[in-house]
Amino acid sequence: MSTRAENRKVVDGFWGDLDAGPPTGAKLEDWKDWFAVDAVWEMPFAPEPLAKSVPGRALIGHFVDWFFESVPDLVIDSLVVHDTTDPELFVLELQGRATVKQNGNIYANTYCTHMRVRDGKVVLMREYFDPSVVEQAFGGDLIAEGMSKVMAAAGLAVA
Repeated sequence: MSTRAENRKVVDGFWGDLDAGPPTGAKLEDWKDWFAVDAVWEMPFAPEPLAKSVPGRALIGHFVDWFFESVPDLVIDSLVVHDTTDPELFVLELQGRATVKQNGNIYANTYCTHMRVRDGKVVLMREYFDPSVVEQAFGGDLIAEGMSKVMAAAGLAVA
């Protein structure tokens, strides 16, 4: 099997594990293992105080814990995966929709995502999305509270 085909299986498995919504418990811990230890989750257009970069599988895990807890009914749809000339890089188009548990607001965003896969693990997740949709659905206070929770879970001080 080619490197591209092996890496595409990782991309398909990563998103396939979300078909029934955000995993919980042991399934969530298994899902986090899709990430390499030194993976980075980037969100270049993230509104303050949402982190623009979440480095390392451990911190990504805490971030995912908060996000999935906040949107337990998250549905990912319209997923299209595009191969590139680089066998490690995939470009994805997708939509996400959920109700924010803490305030009842609807979160519905469209994403363009770059995924880089190496040695069977996701090493980069770069999401481009509309930051105003995040702000309207979550609000600055809820985002700040969430980021504080993520940092505290990781044993880090909040900047």
